[in-house]
Amino acid sequence: MPASPKFTGQLKGKKVVIVGGSSGIGFGVAQAAVEEGAHVIVSSSSQEKVDRAIARLNDAEQQYNADASRVSGHTVNLAGPEAEASLTAFFKQVGSFDHLIYTAGDAPKTLPLKDHTFQTISEAGQVRFIGAILAVKTAVYGGHLQEGGSVVITLGAVYHYPVPDWTIVAGYAGGLSAVVRSLAFELSGRNIRVNGVSPGPVKTEMYQEAPEDFLNKLASSVLTGRLAVPADIAATYLGLLKSPSITGEIINDDSGSYAPKQERR
Repeated sequence: MPASPKFTGQLKGKKVVIVGGSSGIGFGVAQAAVEEGAHVIVSSSSQEKVDRAIARLNDAEQQYNADASRVSGHTVNLAGPEAEASLTAFFKQVGSFDHLIYTAGDAPKTLPLKDHTFQTISEAGQVRFIGAILAVKTAVYGGHLQEGGSVVITLGAVYHYPVPDWTIVAGYAGGLSAVVRSLAFELSGRNIRVNGVSPGPVKTEMYQEAPEDFLNKLASSVLTGRLAVPADIAATYLGLLKSPSITGEIINDDSGSYAPKQERR
């Protein structure tokens, strides 16, 4: 009798929900999960973005192992006081699932501290911080995320390596690192693992209009000498879904973002 696989096919048939999976890192993770044979559900605040992501994931010329029966998506609003109700409705549409990945984020509120107000500080955390916590709460306590499943939350290398005008964003990212570890402890009784990924600069749609000299400067600031793309980071997310022994950890997949603090030789 032939041996069963130990290292491949671990996500085949699993249901993976990616909040923020219509673009950027989230879409890269969606592509990787489809390749692995998972059932993938993506979300965005825009129905147009959801439809476009689904079409790309189902296009066999762009997507390896494409299968329309394994891909779906829904809208969800993560900003403002209706976020929890929107997430509750979203997860009811999704039903039970195995893994939750949170990559949602709006344009970072990067301002000098002197220009921030209560409103700008509050708005900066609605999607990236509060939305992540509410997504886990509604998925778990709504009875949708199954025991034995996992959560991966996206942070950002900026909380490790200070950047001018990013104080508020860094604060929320650092807060999420504590949230990840606390949730891993709190949800361990349900056999749900919780981890985080802290990316460095990643060339997503957010940088489409950025000047070439800015992108080159950004690339030269990391040890790899190049900007990561979503496909580079996706493997880290999938690795966390697959590994049953990792929980409460933050994985720094940041291209060597600490380089500016070191002497380059």
